[in-house]
Amino acid sequence: ASDGDISDSSVASGGTATIPNEIFNLVKSIVGAGVLSLPAGISAFGNAPSAIFPAIALIASIGFLSGYGFSLIGRVCSYTGGRSYRGAWDKTVGESTSWIPAVTCTFKTCCAILSYSMILADTIKALLMTAGIETTRNVALLGITGTT
Repeated sequence: ASDGDISDSSVASGGTATIPNEIFNLVKSIVGAGVLSLPAGISAFGNAPSAIFPAIALIASIGFLSGYGFSLIGRVCSYTGGRSYRGAWDKTVGESTSWIPAVTCTFKTCCAILSYSMILADTIKALLMTAGIETTRNVALLGITGTT
């Protein structure tokens, strides 16, 4: 398709997800990562209860930057008529390099999966140690990554 979507039928049908569903899925993903990693990050940062304040400032800053980035992407798609990163790139930069945002999104997704696996491996290791089962982080990471 001309705007970088995978097929003409996906453009014609428009997909099935609604905007509230997409927002819910995005929030669920962001909150899920924060819930898994924030307590460990705060405890590693400092043992004092006041460590929560820099953590909240950091989360608010990252949230603001993410929101601004999403807003910019939406505006570019609105201005160009693109329906995806790749479609907006086609219309602003050129079709010959439109593979760059597609590869970048795929790479970021792979990094996110690895990050989630590492967070879950630390969590699983701690839970197993609480239950009296001794394991290493590498074994927990391989177990989590192998099952996803």
